[in-house]
Amino acid sequence: MRRFQFLLLDAGPIIKLFELDLWDSLIEKCDVTISRIVANEAKYASQEYEDISIDLEAYEEQGRIRILEVETSVVKTFYDKLDAVYKDIVHDGEKETLALLCDSPENWSVCAADKAVFRVLGLLGKAARGISLEEILTALGQSPSTLEPQYTKKYRDTWTRIGQADFIQGQGLV
Repeated sequence: MRRFQFLLLDAGPIIKLFELDLWDSLIEKCDVTISRIVANEAKYASQEYEDISIDLEAYEEQGRIRILEVETSVVKTFYDKLDAVYKDIVHDGEKETLALLCDSPENWSVCAADKAVFRVLGLLGKAARGISLEEILTALGQSPSTLEPQYTKKYRDTWTRIGQADFIQGQGLV
């Protein structure tokens, strides 16, 4: 089976994978990289669930995933490209993940559950770098159970097209 290289995940899919008890299976088949802010978001979000504990640092210590620090200047350079509308919809973890994607020569794919990520990827001409959790699970031979809409390919496609339309209309970037 082909191993997914350099898959960046946002907090939503990480939490969902833990909820579905598929995290360990995913990291066995994928090279996963996560920004520090996203790792912290996933850890604190898991406190809302009684039976889910997310400690990504333990996976990092075991060499099973990478957690990267992103320089503030890299995040600022990325963020300064966006207009006010996009700045309002992109939160810190997404900002850091997208800055990492845009600044790196690596051929990362980004899996998210937030429309802002897919919309920005469409805006920046990086639509092919987005992937839904549904697409990942399918590619890895997991039949995704019924997933919430934000984890589907249809959701990713819809919001990517909106970002592409914004670019064509001269919106989204300064």
